[in-house]
Amino acid sequence: MTQILVDGIISVAFVNGVLRIECGSVDRDGKLSPSGTLLVPGSQAGTVLQSVANATKELEKRHREQLAKASADLPPVEH
Repeated sequence: MTQILVDGIISVAFVNGVLRIECGSVDRDGKLSPSGTLLVPGSQAGTVLQSVANATKELEKRHREQLAKASADLPPVEH
């Protein structure tokens, strides 16, 4: 399986029934350089994008819960 790092999206196009998302990663000069292209069949684009959005929301929720728990576990600060 090929893995690509995605620091940003360079371009998005829909060509011949395929959603093409050109991904980029930040190079050592701080510029976004192409890192790969995500190809999604048009018939699956909505499902794939919704799945990514839902997973991101779930990860954000878990992160907030972990931060709240870690904060609650800290001893009180004495002044």
